[in-house]
Amino acid sequence: MHPSPSPNPDGRRRRPPESSSQEPEQVFRHVIGCVARDFGVAAEILAAPTRGAPRVALARQVAMYLLRVDYALSCEIIGRMFGRDRTTVSHACRVIEDSRDDIWLDCRLAALELACNGNTASKRSLSQPSRGSR
Repeated sequence: MHPSPSPNPDGRRRRPPESSSQEPEQVFRHVIGCVARDFGVAAEILAAPTRGAPRVALARQVAMYLLRVDYALSCEIIGRMFGRDRTTVSHACRVIEDSRDDIWLDCRLAALELACNGNTASKRSLSQPSRGSR
């Protein structure tokens, strides 16, 4: 059973990507990797227990947001993976959601969503044989 889709900023419901059938830990590592590359920080730093530089803190909040909104993971699960409380995850999601009014950040988030979802789809298609003609 899949978690229910999360609302988009525009109020529409978003279906979790097919990769949501993966274990949360796999999704976590994948999203952390995508965000770390985009922000130019090490993935280990994003999952570190310390806050870090402002750029690292923002990258961590973005990763939490993507895990919550795009992959429909609960705040409790995300918090456990980051070694933080669920309320910290909820706060991070609110901060990023409120920041989507900034067109630059909104475009960056949209690109990250495509990168995360596109990468899992391309990895899945390479690892699974085709099902014949469509």
